[in-house]
Amino acid sequence: MKTINSKKGITLMELMVVIAIMGVLSTVAMPKMFGAGERAREKIDLMKLYDLRNAINLALIEDMDALDNYTPVKSSDRNANHNKLSNALASDLGASIFVIEVHNNLSVNVQGTHRTLNASYNICDMVGNSGTLYAALKQANFDGVADIIAARLLNTGWKSDGETFTSIEYKNADNNTDYRTAPKKPMFQSRALNVGKLKENTRYTVNVRWSDKYNQGYSVEVYLVPSNGTYYNAYKTDNGTCFSTYGPKGCSKKKWQ
Repeated sequence: MKTINSKKGITLMELMVVIAIMGVLSTVAMPKMFGAGERAREKIDLMKLYDLRNAINLALIEDMDALDNYTPVKSSDRNANHNKLSNALASDLGASIFVIEVHNNLSVNVQGTHRTLNASYNICDMVGNSGTLYAALKQANFDGVADIIAARLLNTGWKSDGETFTSIEYKNADNNTDYRTAPKKPMFQSRALNVGKLKENTRYTVNVRWSDKYNQGYSVEVYLVPSNGTYYNAYKTDNGTCFSTYGPKGCSKKKWQ
C-alpha cells in the first residue's frame, strides 16, 4: 500500500487574499482599538465635571447668601447687570466660571474670561482668591484654575509661574507677546480637552446652571460649551462624549426647558 504524503504550498493568489483580508481588518478594527483609550479618558474627564458640580452644590448649601449677594474681587462695568448669581443660574447661557483654550501646537490656556464672552453671565470675579467658588474649585481638584483666575483678575504674578500653575510666554495671532497659564496638575486627560483641531485657539467655557430653572435652589449642573453656548449646546466629541452633567440632552442642540 502506498502512503500518500501530500504537502500543498500556499499559492500566490491565496496569499494575496489573506493579505487583503488582513488589510480590511486593520482599517476597521485598529482605529476602534486605539479609540477605546481616548473614549475612556473622555469619560474620566466627564467625571471631573460631576466632581465640580457636587463641590459647587455643597458650597452653595454652606453659603446660600452667595446667590444674591457677592462682592466682585475687581469691580468692572461688565458686572453691572450681573450682580446676582441666581439670575445667571436661571439663564439659558448659565454662569461662566472660566475659559479653556486648546491649541494643537501650544499648551492649554486657562483664563477667567475672554472678550468673546461679552454676551454671557461671567462670574469669574466671584472666585477671587478665597470664598465660595474658590473653595469649590479647590475641592474638585481645579485648584490651579482658581489661582489663575485670581492672579489674572488682580493682575498679580500671572506672567510667571505660580505655586499651582505655569505661565508660558508665546506670540499670539497678532504677533504680540502673551502668556498661556495652565494648572501644574493637568485638569483633563483626553486629547479632546488638551489639543485643538486647528492651528488656533478653540475656546470652551465651563458653565454652571440650575438643574431645573423652574425649581430653583435645589441643585446645579456643570457643562462645557463653545463661547456663549447654551445649556443644551454642550461640547460633544467625535467619540460621542457629551461634556455636560445634564447628560445626553445637554448636547441635544434643542431647548428642552
